[in-house]
Amino acid sequence: MIVQDIKKRRNAWRISKRAKNTELVSKLGLPQSEILKIVFDKLSWQDYSSGPEIDDHRPPRPGSIWKFGLIIGPYNCYLKFQDKPSGTVLWISIHPAERPMNLPYR
Repeated sequence: MIVQDIKKRRNAWRISKRAKNTELVSKLGLPQSEILKIVFDKLSWQDYSSGPEIDDHRPPRPGSIWKFGLIIGPYNCYLKFQDKPSGTVLWISIHPAERPMNLPYR
């Protein structure tokens, strides 16, 4: 299961420096490291939305894309990460969801 797999590689987690990701840091008043700890502690298979998917960059970057939804503080958050062949887990998106998410296991 992907959640168990990425949790085993917690030291290889990185957050993309996108403005939307820093928005959550500002709203919660927490450092990124604390937000990642919350994700690590709370994320489960029930939070799954979609994946694995092929990267949509042109050309695609190697690694499967996965999407999850998770409540962080008072916010329903959209989480998207790329599981890179190097073992790095790149959190492309960790920010308040902009629209309702389909979470089939909730």
